[in-house]
Amino acid sequence: MTTPHGPSARGILKIDWQVPQVSARSVVGEEATAATGRYARPAAVALAMIAGDDPRPLLVLRECEKCSGTEDALMSEAEGNERTFLLSRWFRCVRLPPDVLEENHPFRNLFPGEEPAHVFIANRDGSARHDLRGTYSRRELWDAMEDAIEANYEDGHASALQRVTRLLDSLDEVDNSIADAETRLELTLSGGAGAKKAKALEEELAERRLQRDELLAAADKLSSPKPRPIVPAR
Repeated sequence: MTTPHGPSARGILKIDWQVPQVSARSVVGEEATAATGRYARPAAVALAMIAGDDPRPLLVLRECEKCSGTEDALMSEAEGNERTFLLSRWFRCVRLPPDVLEENHPFRNLFPGEEPAHVFIANRDGSARHDLRGTYSRRELWDAMEDAIEANYEDGHASALQRVTRLLDSLDEVDNSIADAETRLELTLSGGAGAKKAKALEEELAERRLQRDELLAAADKLSSPKPRPIVPAR
């Protein structure tokens, strides 16, 4: 049985979802076709809107109220999703609501066809798109994510991923030492022990917290490489 990670590691093991907020008339130069100003943008425009100025490849999730379980490979905190969470740090992750399939939704054209994807992975310009439908497996998801990382980054992800994984274990150790130092300090203060002992524990606690901050910064640096420029298709 895998031992659950501590709070610091759990802060890394999550997906940083971006949820675009679209104003009714947010696209200059196009007239609204409905009284509310809500209408489906061309796919290229919609893609640019969700990509923003983020140079990373895209991982886009369409929430679905009817297809229970289709989001588990991305959103579940169950054992086995650690790799998914870590790989997601190489992507701009966008989460769209179930009504994205409505004909007048601004991002409707990102999901063409009679059986639109629940998730798609693509370069930020929409090229090399990989659609995932239905109850896709984690292995299929990982393969698509890894292909996109290899295409978009000069350096591969395998080495960085291994190092981040080791950092998670180190963070667990530091979290345990912080909790232990906090308990000992609390007992020392409540027991009326001398100021010298309390100060020593406070210094130890400060040092452990600094170690935690350094490990978190190292994890961010390892999984925040600069993507290579996308060459426009001719």
